[in-house]
Amino acid sequence: MYTLTRQTLRFFTLALFTVLLALAGCQTAPPKGLSAAQIAVLKQEGFRLTDDGWAFGLSGKVLFGSDLEVLNKESHDIVDRIAKALLGVGIERVRVDGHTDASGKDAYNEQLSVRRANSVATVLEQAGMKRQNIQLRGLGSRVPVASNDTVEGRTENRRVSIVVIAD
Repeated sequence: MYTLTRQTLRFFTLALFTVLLALAGCQTAPPKGLSAAQIAVLKQEGFRLTDDGWAFGLSGKVLFGSDLEVLNKESHDIVDRIAKALLGVGIERVRVDGHTDASGKDAYNEQLSVRRANSVATVLEQAGMKRQNIQLRGLGSRVPVASNDTVEGRTENRRVSIVVIAD
């Protein structure tokens, strides 16, 4: 009888310990999604909710000249401001999507769009984001926002989008 009681006590002690560990693990799990403060900053900076996450809106997109990958001073300052605002509310991971107009060959446009995304990632990194938290995508001319049949449309399509994904 003494052995059974001792075994029962061990079993319950082990079970209690396991339950306490599980509960402690539940309490330390990070919250999913974005906080209200983070969403407010995204909206304030011109991001809009899309199917991919919060994307830096069309009205504030980063534009490039034809066949150029270097940010001008104004675009550099916009990206720097956005990076600091995101970091200020604890958003440390972004995706940068580079785009081109439809001029030129597809393979070249893919490479150019990656270089554009990389130029934005460099500014994000200089502002304090860790490079490993910046995902790059070169989309070439596959996702136009305007017609490539006009000069204005091609200008609109030469851009980089900064996307925040709520994981």
